[in-house]
Amino acid sequence: MKALDATDRTLIALLQDNARLSTVALAKAVGLSRSTVQERIARLEDSGVIERYTVRLGQGGDPLQAWLLLRYADGFSCDDVMPSLAALPQVQLCHSVAGDTDLMVLVQADTPTVLADLRERVIALKGVDDVTTVPVLRTTLDRR
Repeated sequence: MKALDATDRTLIALLQDNARLSTVALAKAVGLSRSTVQERIARLEDSGVIERYTVRLGQGGDPLQAWLLLRYADGFSCDDVMPSLAALPQVQLCHSVAGDTDLMVLVQADTPTVLADLRERVIALKGVDDVTTVPVLRTTLDRR
């Protein structure tokens, strides 16, 4: 696949903000013909840059979200901890990172009490040494 250019990145950003934009609207936004935009989107899909189109729920009734910043116990790694985390339905996203934190885990909970209980379950997992909880107050940009 050829490298993404500025137009590809603009199309991706527009679709991340609203995946239901019509090809005509996308074409108008980037100053290209509808057929050229269709070809670019097809190329992005075929190459796996665009993997899927999905629905993200709006602000009405959003659950509480928090990042759990995990540190592994000595001798443990991501491969040891991930199967247990993946089994928890509240776990939405995991990023292995470098620094004082080993793993950033985005979780959802209906209430602060449920979040606290989830945190206790995570810190009790084999291989987890410490958990710092960072509640999400507001999402100001999400292009996932």
